[in-house]
Amino acid sequence: MNVDFARKLIEHFCWEDERVWTLAIVPLSDEQFAREVGFGLGSIQRECAHIVDIERISLARLRGESLSPARMSQLNRGAIRAQWPEIHAAWSEFTEELDADLLLSDCQFADGEGAVALKAWQLIFDVVYQGTAHRSDIMRMVAEVHEPPAFDLSLMQFLSGVFCQ
Repeated sequence: MNVDFARKLIEHFCWEDERVWTLAIVPLSDEQFAREVGFGLGSIQRECAHIVDIERISLARLRGESLSPARMSQLNRGAIRAQWPEIHAAWSEFTEELDADLLLSDCQFADGEGAVALKAWQLIFDVVYQGTAHRSDIMRMVAEVHEPPAFDLSLMQFLSGVFCQ
């Protein structure tokens, strides 16, 4: 893991959030957005709220801030949408601060089981992994309630420049 790659991963998940929202979620009705579909976290709404939570909590942990998880699954579509640009701006600020020392620094936080210590790069990988899994669930859920989205979320294609920003 190096600083440039960590920055690229952060850029990628912010880009994926926007792409999924714009191409898959915007076409949905409010009912489709909130509909229970029987897998993942149950609805597109809860998956989106969970991604927002993951990104917000991970960023706070990387910055050494204490932050308790909010119950975001009850937020409506507009409230969830309003938070993503703010979180992405905060991630952008973080990437500007990111250097080798910060990337290799220890992040300590309390989890349900007790104290946890991870390197910053491990938390970055975790937020990337978690978001990717949940965006994948969103794509499958959208196909259950609406016309399936016709686009790819490939990290490799993003990194190779196939997708233009």
